[in-house]
Amino acid sequence: MTDFCIASPHKNELWYDYRLFVNLKRALLALGFTSKAAAHNRIYFLGAPQLQFYPEVGKFDTQANNIALIYSHAEKLQSLDAFSKIFVCSEPVKRYLQNKFKGSISDDNLEKIEVLAPFSSLSPSAKTKPRYACDISFIGTPRVRPIVEAIVPIVEKHQLKFHLFGPNWDSYPGDPRANNYFVARSLPYEEIPMLARGSKICLIDHHQTMSEMGAVSHKYVDFVRAGAFVISDNNKDAREAYAGVCFETPESLEKLILQYLQAPQLRRAQVLHQLSLTSTHTTEYAAVRLAQHFV
Repeated sequence: MTDFCIASPHKNELWYDYRLFVNLKRALLALGFTSKAAAHNRIYFLGAPQLQFYPEVGKFDTQANNIALIYSHAEKLQSLDAFSKIFVCSEPVKRYLQNKFKGSISDDNLEKIEVLAPFSSLSPSAKTKPRYACDISFIGTPRVRPIVEAIVPIVEKHQLKFHLFGPNWDSYPGDPRANNYFVARSLPYEEIPMLARGSKICLIDHHQTMSEMGAVSHKYVDFVRAGAFVISDNNKDAREAYAGVCFETPESLEKLILQYLQAPQLRRAQVLHQLSLTSTHTTEYAAVRLAQHFV
């Protein structure tokens, strides 16, 4: 039986990306593989600078079969040499890394890079809950977020129903009115489809480097796969690969909000289109792709 382990910095349930670790591990187990500490097959989640030690994995071992799964902050990757395979979340990120390392490493190492788009374990729900019934929703942690700064004045101007999920919004360093729309510290992963059904518009944002480089988050794909109508910040990958509805300025966001709140048929058409575009963006598919490189 082939063993594996996953190196992830997100082992706290309050971190959204914790579910990425949990879901992928579950999918690999379902395929018949065995999770074992310090296994030879090691999947590294790289959304931040690589650490030299991870729980359940131990110290980085250059003799192990190290597989990188880069889902954000690709600009922080300093070397490709230590990995037998490198998966990135989009074609623009693949081109970025190939250009970054071209000339400094062999062509064989450049060919290690493949695209594995962000994946999800969710699907649309036929039901919702009263707490999820709203015009607009957002889930996140309270660093200053331009999307929140933009939406709060729009919500107040047009008297819209806005639901905000995530921890510590009472200490949000941006517009203090944001906390007026706080609903809950957390949203169970399995209830995201209920929020997607109950909220007419779900807002998703990205780190600026991800938007500029062209990489959507797993959260973006989770909400798309859950059947949400999504408006995101101006992310290159969302526009080009996902036919996403994006805004550039608070004024353009206001126009989109008013347009789509009044057009449920347009929202439904967009939801169906994005579901069709992401039909293979599943955790099960990702597990099969990764497992093909186990030894």
